[in-house]
Amino acid sequence: MKKSKRILFFVGDAPFFVSHRINLVRGAVANGYMVTVACPAHTTAIKTILASGADWAEWKVNRGGTSIFGEILSFLRAFAIVWRTKPAIIQAIAIKCILHAGIVSKFLHIPIVGAVSGLGYVYTGKASGMKKVLRRTINGFMGFGLNRRNVSFIFQNSDDAKMVEFAGLDQISIHRIGGSGVDLRKITMQPHPAGAGTRIGLPARLLRDKGVYEFVEAARELRLRGRNATFLLIGDPDLTNPTSITRVEIDAWLAEGVVEWLPHTSDIAAVLATLHIIVLPSYREGFPKTLIDAAAAGRASVTSDVPGCRDAIVDGVTGLLCPVKESTALADVIDRLIIDRDLCVRMGAAARVHAENNFDIDEVTRRHIEIYEERMLRVI
Repeated sequence: MKKSKRILFFVGDAPFFVSHRINLVRGAVANGYMVTVACPAHTTAIKTILASGADWAEWKVNRGGTSIFGEILSFLRAFAIVWRTKPAIIQAIAIKCILHAGIVSKFLHIPIVGAVSGLGYVYTGKASGMKKVLRRTINGFMGFGLNRRNVSFIFQNSDDAKMVEFAGLDQISIHRIGGSGVDLRKITMQPHPAGAGTRIGLPARLLRDKGVYEFVEAARELRLRGRNATFLLIGDPDLTNPTSITRVEIDAWLAEGVVEWLPHTSDIAAVLATLHIIVLPSYREGFPKTLIDAAAAGRASVTSDVPGCRDAIVDGVTGLLCPVKESTALADVIDRLIIDRDLCVRMGAAARVHAENNFDIDEVTRRHIEIYEERMLRVI
């Protein structure tokens, strides 16, 4: 296959790619790459991808699907896209995309960079039954398609990087980049909202694994303590994920008055400016953009003491850690910041400095481009 300086991105969730990774398209274009993004159709997201200088190839893939026939079709479609676009390098984002693109790239002798932004449902929690089978299957396909010298993996925390040991990937190169970065020009530190009440938000996909149940229970507990606080769920359910919160549950919480709900918005900066505290009681993360954005906005965070979450804050300086899956402990930690507004403001200011030193999206983009160049130059 004749190769040009073209990078092909394989993406399973177009809106997520636009909100978290579109900087990679812009950075690649600025560095002389021709770019193609292969992903499912999504009108708004595709417009943004095209406006960023990339071509688009429709790739039909079910992010949450496990049908063997469906996965074979997705693989054949991926093969056809690679054959047609003839990339010099492939970047695949998230495990399912890495599996499909990795096997294709092996057959066609193309370097690939796999970005693991979190191990997701299959690797979160105890493995039993079907989840155990899926883990073993994924590890087997990883070993078959990706254990070679022209493969690089980017992990967001050291715990997730242990995946290469489980899959027996002893020939690849490994890089660590803490998160997808934040545009510090778009999300800026604004004054905390005035008034005695405290506004507390959980901006994330509404999944059980994000700690939504614990957040709601903590809100109930703090209402019983008589705290003048408003709790907001900010985001949408993800019905392709087995742990998604349902609309019925949301409606019940709204009727109870324990939380308010703001569906997903593209203007997260404006939302963060209305909050005093950001909470993410997740069970596990890669490197949560929720906490990166919170830091850029100059807001203190409360998050779980688990991989990914604890990597994104400086405990006691930019935010506070709490035990995972413990709603009363979560309420206690949030209460500390409700009671001490000065501490909340100081932590927010420290968080902004931390974001400026560690999360600048321009630096994240530069490091990705370096990995692409290194990957293409390395002898296969």
